[in-house]
Amino acid sequence: MKCFAAAMAVPAQQAAATKDMTPVWQTDLPTTGVHMELSNTDDISFDPAYYAQTREDAFYNNLHEISAVMAEGAPVVTFYGVTADEVKLIYLENIGDYLYVDYDRVAPQEKLDYVRIDGDGYVSYKLDTAYNFEFTVTTDKGEDQYLVVSREATFNKNACRRK
Repeated sequence: MKCFAAAMAVPAQQAAATKDMTPVWQTDLPTTGVHMELSNTDDISFDPAYYAQTREDAFYNNLHEISAVMAEGAPVVTFYGVTADEVKLIYLENIGDYLYVDYDRVAPQEKLDYVRIDGDGYVSYKLDTAYNFEFTVTTDKGEDQYLVVSREATFNKNACRRK
């Protein structure tokens, strides 16, 4: 029962938390030039990440480096100068130390895994926690990909283990 109560308290705590939309990190994507910002988090890191299209590719070290940012909690990712039609996101599965694989191109479900906010000249994605999202931005200039790893910071998974 304690585990259930702790799990139920997490969404309430997250909902009650004030969203800070001040960017903690920002960049202009190299190919498209689209401005990307990360907010609603204060603990970020930039570890190298590698990507394989299939598990077989990973086994044979057919890897590609992917730009990545790791964030605690439920970050908000905002892209300026594009519409939602120009931004796609998928899950990437973490199969090892900083190794992510995309083997079936599963799409996250809006309003379940993320909330999209369309604004005047921008589109934002408030991510759920504990997922790896690959964003692909496509414009007439080309395509950029960026991995955002959203790590759970508020729920202690060990609290539910039996002693």
